[in-house]
Amino acid sequence: MDIDELITTMAILEERGELEKLDEIGLPPGNVIQWLFGLTSGFYFADGETRRTRQAMLDLALRYYDLAEGNTNLLSFNERVRRISSREDVAQYLSQDEYFDEAETASFYIRHMPKQALRSANPVRDYLTALLPGIGYRGGNGRVMYQTRLSELSRNPTGVVRLFVDACRDLRVFYAVSGMSLFFYSYAAGATERAYPLFRRFPGLLYEDGIRFGLIISQRTDVIRDVNWLTAVNDELLARVGGLEKAREVLADEIVLHPYEGGVVFQASQRPVLGDLNKGRVPAAYRAVNDFLKPLRYEAWDYPYLQAPHDVDEMEYTQWWTRRFDDGER
Repeated sequence: MDIDELITTMAILEERGELEKLDEIGLPPGNVIQWLFGLTSGFYFADGETRRTRQAMLDLALRYYDLAEGNTNLLSFNERVRRISSREDVAQYLSQDEYFDEAETASFYIRHMPKQALRSANPVRDYLTALLPGIGYRGGNGRVMYQTRLSELSRNPTGVVRLFVDACRDLRVFYAVSGMSLFFYSYAAGATERAYPLFRRFPGLLYEDGIRFGLIISQRTDVIRDVNWLTAVNDELLARVGGLEKAREVLADEIVLHPYEGGVVFQASQRPVLGDLNKGRVPAAYRAVNDFLKPLRYEAWDYPYLQAPHDVDEMEYTQWWTRRFDDGER
């Protein structure tokens, strides 16, 4: 399946409402998997040095291990890699003084790795990565990103949403987002450029690398990047657009709101959708959330968030991407 065939397949499944079938499709030119499809969730928060936040992150990692049904078998903590075979292994390796030391930055990931491989450059479906800045860290706020299968939305739709809402509450995020995404290997050079035709056609796709936006906003907690299937903002940001009652009034029954202690999650549809710009379809519910939260959006891009082919202006592309749900954008 080449990229044109893949785009045709995506368009057909989008129109039929059968996007779950993309769960097992990759794009393997030259027998090298470039990306997979699934659901990505990204979270941004302050106070990553506190014991409360680090305990919340540990609890999230354990819940994610259960969600992945034991498929995660590798844990890397501050660049020390260990095989894991149970949630107790995760708890043991992270429940130590080094992890809870507020003066030290803690970073870890848990992911699936083929059992016979020490390293693999293929993207995987089961992956969580977290950064918890220590006191004095200058690289930005805390962040976490995790991935799940699209089929999980059919198997346990309530659980998928509940995990996202609980993570927003427990991590006290200022912004979080979740939607249908492409899973790239972290260091796959050029993968996003090759996927450019998909991003240009299907606005419902989420691009969440867990790094670039976090770095560009540095210590700020007063902006968001874009919206998607699930979008969370804290009470402070919500107040700037009129508060919860205003959200209920403006969005009516079109959007499901999930208030939690400290913020609210906007759910734009029962399941993630892609839309199709070639057919003039921009997801209306995504656009409604976008219009409501637009005053919070980060606009001062000084370098591109998205990479693109050499003949594409990456700054214009980045600006278009963050505004793709605006009226008149195409």
